[in-house]
Amino acid sequence: MITRLLFLIMLLPVAATAGGGIVEAEYGTDVDVYPHRIMGDVFEKQELRVVDADGVTHSLTLRDNVFEDIEPRVADMDGDGLGDVVVVETDVNLGASLAIYSLGPDGLFKLAATAHIGRAYRWLAPAGIADFDGDGQNDVAYVETPHLGKVLRFWTMRNGKLVEIAAASGLTNHRIGEEAISGGVRDCAGAVEVITANGDWSRVFATKMVDGGLKFTDLGRYSAQAMTDALVCR
Repeated sequence: MITRLLFLIMLLPVAATAGGGIVEAEYGTDVDVYPHRIMGDVFEKQELRVVDADGVTHSLTLRDNVFEDIEPRVADMDGDGLGDVVVVETDVNLGASLAIYSLGPDGLFKLAATAHIGRAYRWLAPAGIADFDGDGQNDVAYVETPHLGKVLRFWTMRNGKLVEIAAASGLTNHRIGEEAISGGVRDCAGAVEVITANGDWSRVFATKMVDGGLKFTDLGRYSAQAMTDALVCR
């Protein structure tokens, strides 16, 4: 009787899982419900599609908000060893926020997000994902209002929430109408730094976290080539 019962239990269907986390992500088709056009001809999106480690595709479509972004970025943000996806999600009345989506048994869900900036047509430009503070977990950096406030902010996941760990003004990585975000993250001999321009696009700067604070290095006169050279540690 016990043997027969164990056999029947083994035959019961197993609940679907998230397939080992997200390994690929993309946005769906263009929408025109929030005519900001801060990235030139890059339109906003409302659908997020991801592929899990088992090759299964999952999707989510926003109702009122939009993804005001160039591309979604896959990284393990909560330290569980599984891929999440980092996006710029904009409320049409309150502006942009940085959001992290993950996979659960019921599909995609919002794991955490920063507060929206507070006004329509206020945007943020992701600067990179890396372990900036050296604690073994990924952090994310972005420039809030890169055409106005020009504030570089660093965030990490703690107790299920995004927490700001550092910030500095006077740095930027995007100009109005450009269809790409400049700069990014570099790792030169173990020093993980964010590469941006300064506020007036005259200089290239490297910013890194040191003992909970930020250290800035002026890498020279700005040009597109200088930015590229900085990213490859030249």
